[in-house]
Amino acid sequence: MPKYNGKGLPHYENREEVEELTQEYFKKCRGEVLRDEYGSVVYQKNGEPTMIGVRPPTVAGLACALRFLSRQDFLNYKGKFAEVVARARLMLEGYTEERLYDKDGLQGAKFTLTNNFQGWADKSREDFDLQIYEKLDGILEGISNAAKQ
Repeated sequence: MPKYNGKGLPHYENREEVEELTQEYFKKCRGEVLRDEYGSVVYQKNGEPTMIGVRPPTVAGLACALRFLSRQDFLNYKGKFAEVVARARLMLEGYTEERLYDKDGLQGAKFTLTNNFQGWADKSREDFDLQIYEKLDGILEGISNAAKQ
């Protein structure tokens, strides 16, 4: 049964417990090799083994695996063994960053990085929006001046 401190954050007995929970989560995400009724690996046409149960690691999924009660508590965790939890977050961030180079995962990766990890704000979008607002202000001012004449 998971233990929690007075603030609802998970209580870990030792560093190895956090590391083990993290490794179990990432291993589960990788899925497993499909085998036929004889125990032989089933291969795809491209020669790669067929994997089943594969799923992308997520912030919420890792937070649950580490027994946090909320995604935000996981992202803000500063308790005992915080460096191990931070390393787990970095592993997740690394996986997500890799998806930026994958056409199927690009949009989800952008969303996750900008909303769950520091330093990933889409600044070019913010600058672009600011330029649009400045142009709109100029247009509206021109319309207002023309209406006064």
